[in-house]
Amino acid sequence: MELSPDERKSGILSESSLQTACSFIRTEGYVLFERVLPESLIETLHQDFLKLLERYIEDSDPNRGAYRYQMHLPFAEPFCRPELITNPLIIPIAENLLGEDLTCNYLASDTPLPGSEYQSVHSDTFNLFPEVPVGLPPACLALNIPLVDFTPQNGPLEIWPGGSHMMPGGQPMHEMAPKMHSETVLMPAGSLLLRDMRMWHRGTPNHSDHARPNIALIYSRPWLKSFYPRVDIAQSVYNALPAQAQRLFRFENIT
Repeated sequence: MELSPDERKSGILSESSLQTACSFIRTEGYVLFERVLPESLIETLHQDFLKLLERYIEDSDPNRGAYRYQMHLPFAEPFCRPELITNPLIIPIAENLLGEDLTCNYLASDTPLPGSEYQSVHSDTFNLFPEVPVGLPPACLALNIPLVDFTPQNGPLEIWPGGSHMMPGGQPMHEMAPKMHSETVLMPAGSLLLRDMRMWHRGTPNHSDHARPNIALIYSRPWLKSFYPRVDIAQSVYNALPAQAQRLFRFENIT
C-alpha cells in the first residue's frame, strides 16, 4: 500500500488510508508498507540480530525445517524500540481489527539460512470455531519486519492471499494450495507486513549466501491464549515503557 508524503513524514495514516489498510487485511489477508523504518535502525537491528543468531545456532538445532531457525528475541534494546512494538502505522490498524484492548504476546524471528527448503503450507493459528462454515473476524495479527531485502533468491515468504484466511476449519491445505493463487512477498528491508495469522503461507528456499532475518510480533485480542511462551520483560524495562506499550505487554512475564 502506497503511503502519501504526509503519511511518511508524520508516520500516521489518514482516516481514509486506515480504512483501506483494514479492508486489505479483511479481504486479501495482509497489508504491506514498504521502506518505513529508518536505514540506521535497520542496520543496528541487523547487526545485533546476527550476533544473537550466531550464538543461538551454536546451541540449537534448526526448529522450523532444514537450515531454518525460529528464535525468540530479548525484550531489550534495540528490539523493544517504539518503532517496532508500537509503530504508529500498525497499532491503529490492529486496534481497528482487534479492539483497543489488544495485547502483544510474541517477539521473535524466523530466519532461513542458505540451504533451507520449502516449508509445508500452513497457518500460524487455529480456527476458533472450526465447525462454523463461514469466515470470522480476525483474532490475531502478525507483524513481519524484514532486516534485509526479501528477494526471489533468499527465501521470501510465500502467501495465499484473497481468501485462505477466511477458509473454514479442516480444509486440506496440501491438496488445495497448489490449485489456488499464491505470491511471494518481495519487500525491501525496513518494510512492515501486517497479516491475518490464519492466512496460508510457507517459507521458501534460501538460495543466497546469507541469512534472511525477519522480526515478528503478534497482536491479539486479550482473551486469546497463545501457545508461545510469554515474553520475558524486566520490571525496570517495563516501568520505563510508554503507557501504550505497557498496556500491550501487560500479560507477559514481567519480573
